[in-house]
Order: sequence, then C-alpha cells, then structure tokens
Amino acid sequence: MKVTLTAEAVVHGGETLARHEGRVVFLRGAAPGDVVEAELTGEGRFERARPLRVLQRGSVHVDPPCAIVDRCGGCPVQHVAYEAQLAAKQELTADALERIGGFARNSYELAAIVPSPKQFRYRRRARLHRTSGGGWGFAHPGSTAVEPVDECLLFERLLQELADAARCAGELAGVTDLGLLAGETKGAIDLRVKASVTPGLRRRAEKLLDHRLVRGVTLHGEILGDPVIADPALPNGARLRARPDTFAQANRVMVPFLQREAAQALGGARHVLELFCGSGTLTLPLLGDARRITAVENAGPAADVVRAFDGPLDAVLLDPPRTGAAAAVRALGSLGAPRVVYVSCDAPTLARDGSILAQAGYRLVRAAPLDLFPQTAHFEVVATFTR
Repeated sequence: MKVTLTAEAVVHGGETLARHEGRVVFLRGAAPGDVVEAELTGEGRFERARPLRVLQRGSVHVDPPCAIVDRCGGCPVQHVAYEAQLAAKQELTADALERIGGFARNSYELAAIVPSPKQFRYRRRARLHRTSGGGWGFAHPGSTAVEPVDECLLFERLLQELADAARCAGELAGVTDLGLLAGETKGAIDLRVKASVTPGLRRRAEKLLDHRLVRGVTLHGEILGDPVIADPALPNGARLRARPDTFAQANRVMVPFLQREAAQALGGARHVLELFCGSGTLTLPLLGDARRITAVENAGPAADVVRAFDGPLDAVLLDPPRTGAAAAVRALGSLGAPRVVYVSCDAPTLARDGSILAQAGYRLVRAAPLDLFPQTAHFEVVATFTR
C-alpha cells in the first residue's frame, strides 16, 4: 500500500524515522522534515522503505552531489545539510548513552560535536570490493551485492588516483578486495585473494610499482616495494606509519582533533595501559611527557591482557573495533584503574560497554563526539569514566 509519511529524525545507521498508524518505518534517502510517499507491506512491528517520491522537502534536505548515492551504501545522509548531520550525531550520542547505557542526559558533560573541516574529499584510505562484472565498488546497504564506483567524492584526490591506477593495472584475477592508502605525495595498495597467488597476479602486482604514485604493494601478506606510508612528524618528533593492509584513520585532517581529545581525557595520568592501539594513532602523541604507556594491539584476547597486567596504573585507554570490547571491559572492573578513556566509532556498543563499567563502579563524566565521517552514519566518541 502507498502511504504518505513524514520523516522525523536520523537514527543509527543513517536512516530516518517515520511512523504510520503506530508502526515505525525506517526510511533511506529521506531527510528530517521531508514528506514522502512510500510503499509499505504493513507486516511486522516495523519495516524499512525507500521514498517513491518526495512530496515536500524539509528545511535540511539538500541535493546530493553524487550521481550514485541512491545505489551506493556509503553516504546515507549525503542529502542532509551538514549542520543537520552534526546535530543528528550529537543527538545519537546522547540517545545511545541514555537508552542503551542508562546514563541520564544531565548526569555527564556532553561536549559539542567537533565538525570536520572537509565534508568531501577527506578520505585517505578505502577498501573496494570486486563487483560481479569484475570492477570495483562498495557493498549495497544490507546486501552482499557490490555497486561499481568509478569516482568517490569522499576520496582525497591522491586516493582517487590510486584507485584509477589499480583499475588500469589489468585484470588482477583472483583479487577480491582492493585496499588503498594515500600518503602526502604517494600511496600504497593492498591486494587480497581467497586462494593462492598465481605467477601472473604477482607480475601484475609488481607492474603497479611502475606507476609514479605507487610506492609499494602488499599481496596476500607479501611485500612488494615499500608499502609503508609515514606521516609528517608530530610535535614530539614521532611519526605515524601505516600500510594499506593495516588500519589507519580515514580522515587525516580530523586525526589531530581526536588525538587532542584523547590526551585531554587522560588528564594527568602517568601510567597508562592502552588496548587496541593499532599503529599508534593515539599512542604516539602521548610520548615524551613523562608518561609510561603499555600499548597493546594483538597479544591474544584483550581481556586476557587486562587480567595479566601487573604494574602501577592511572588510566586505561581503549579504541576497540565497531563491535566494542565487552569482555575486556568486564575484566577492567577488577583492575581498578582510576580512569578509563573509551574511544568508540559506534555509540551503541560504547553505551553497552559503558553500562558494564557503571556496574563496576565507574561514572561517565564526559562524552565528546567528533565527526570523522561526514555524509555517512558514522562518527567517533571519546568517553571518560572515573571510578
């Protein structure tokens, strides 16, 4: 049945909430305030739909510049004005902490969200997937189907040129995923395969090194050239290094804001245990100021690392993947650190893990959202808990 709906607010995942006869409808492609026509089945407690047409635009609806935004799953809020995106992410932080974590809105400081200086062309890294036609692109929302993407408006110019170089390298038969990482003047490429690397694929991978912008390639763990990208030196002289087959924050202009917020959240803590440290994005800026940091990325389950830790401890800093770190957080309860700083890219799992900390005697004192991912549903939150 066709119905008229009014989109209310952006929810987690980038859809907008609407209601019809007491049922919740999640709309993809509608901005808050839009009046749209959609087709509903009427089955279940809620359902998802796309607007058939927009009958009346809300005040924050803008024209998305990307031609394939309706088919690609990467930018579900590109049609929402940036100030409204920021407001939505600020509200989603408070909503998750209250609804999932049980933290009343007036019980902690909610900092104003930090906007990104760039709303487009901010990504320095990406991972493209093989399409059914042999090209490269991004997965459709809620599907394994991959939408071909020739140009992504979120890519830095150099990242786009790296993607173009990979496309021009030939068939790259057997490669399922294409990882890209841009430095300042050159970049590196990661080629993932499901089976073994054939001699032909190795030759084509080596051919990529002839491109003026490619300094190295990782091929199923094998290193060709020099795929390590080193960032400019920090004020303390440390330099962050990454490879295309390892994690690095995508929005390079926002990294200093994230680093500063994490450092401020640690306060005067001198002995710090850092979990899920990656290549040191949050660790390196802390060096050289009389802190002692035990930084752990992969030494078995993080919960086991916590239980085995023995030494003076003023704070724990953790930056887990989107799924959170419930087991490690449970273990933290017995460690007794006076302060826990939790950096999260998913507010619902932060709220879930925060409730575990609350049960262990910790109090949420501050939550600071940062928009590292404009046009998308994602953002970061630095949450500070004290015992």
